[in-house]
Amino acid sequence: MSQNETTASYLKALGHPVRLMIARELIKGQKCVGEVENTLNIRQANASQHLSILKINGIVDCIRKGNLKCYYLRDPQKIQKLINILEERPQEG
Repeated sequence: MSQNETTASYLKALGHPVRLMIARELIKGQKCVGEVENTLNIRQANASQHLSILKINGIVDCIRKGNLKCYYLRDPQKIQKLINILEERPQEG
């Protein structure tokens, strides 16, 4: 896979509103699926599906804590920078 394809898949994964909300939550720190579900008020299956897409694209990783899967951003600084750039207000002039 070329660098352009890798970057495009990364951006595409973050391009869904729910996955972007999940990334914002994970910037704050590691969360288990149930915490993501409760915080975003989505169903567990939906949370797991979106977390899986983020994991496949190398944005998140997870660890097991007993029966729980807890997710974290692999590079939270990169995600925060990307969000900041995309949400920056255009300069007038």
